Amino acid sequence: MDMPLPGGLGMADVAEDRDGLALDVLNLPLGPVLPDWPAGLVLDVVMQGDVIASAEARFLDGARVPRGAGEFGPVVGDLDVLARVLAVAGWPGPAARARALRDRVRRGAVREEVENELTALVRRVRGSRTLRLMLRGPGGDRKADVAGLLDSRLSRIEAHAAGRPTGEPDEPGRPSVRELGGRLAGAEWAAARLLIAALDPHPGPTARHASAGAGPAE
Repeated sequence: MDMPLPGGLGMADVAEDRDGLALDVLNLPLGPVLPDWPAGLVLDVVMQGDVIASAEARFLDGARVPRGAGEFGPVVGDLDVLARVLAVAGWPGPAARARALRDRVRRGAVREEVENELTALVRRVRGSRTLRLMLRGPGGDRKADVAGLLDSRLSRIEAHAAGRPTGEPDEPGRPSVRELGGRLAGAEWAAARLLIAALDPHPGPTARHASAGAGPAE
């Protein structure tokens, strides 16, 4: 039965989840403006408890702009993603440091001005036992994906700081918006939030009409 709630929200439906239990199903739009969230991303999710049963992703028209070209374009993107992952993980100090370095590079700081600070940031993040344990916790393959993506970003930042080629012309593991829904289906919300931050999806060539979907979690 469809019964409106105050504010026009709908009542939760009931569906069988991946464990065979009957749980409320909630349809929620997330974004486009959330803390530490890719700018302009809108995620329409079907939630069963704290698990994403299915998801469709899209970007608002014109919401995403290039990070910047030139020698420091890639490291700006890497620092942006690093800051977002650390913030979502609940580590605000290094997240703020990554943002500050991103902004300095974007304003034109030469490599020699930031190389020691970039190296120190990478060393601090890699040395965090708490962060490693958190990324090995509940969340399965999704958190393993986050750990791998984070390590790739750190390696690229380290290479930039040392003046070495990164060996990766493109940003690591960055999916188009068409692919995002399938990557999130079946994930618990906490793990999905970290994965969104680490993946940093892009609109793709047909972002104006793109969406990505997946069926109910098994």
